[in-house]
Amino acid sequence: MNPHHTADLLSAAVFARVFGSDALALLRRAAAAGVRIGISELRRGPRRRRGGER
Repeated sequence: MNPHHTADLLSAAVFARVFGSDALALLRRAAAAGVRIGISELRRGPRRRRGGER
């Protein structure tokens, strides 16, 4: 393993340690928004097509 790979791995570890909790919080918010969108779509019911149903 050359020194550049080691430096990259250490940088990634520090980045994950510093910003990991923020990234997880953003992912949780995105998942919650997706669930809310899905529930609102379910409540709206089926969409009607123009020109009759097939």
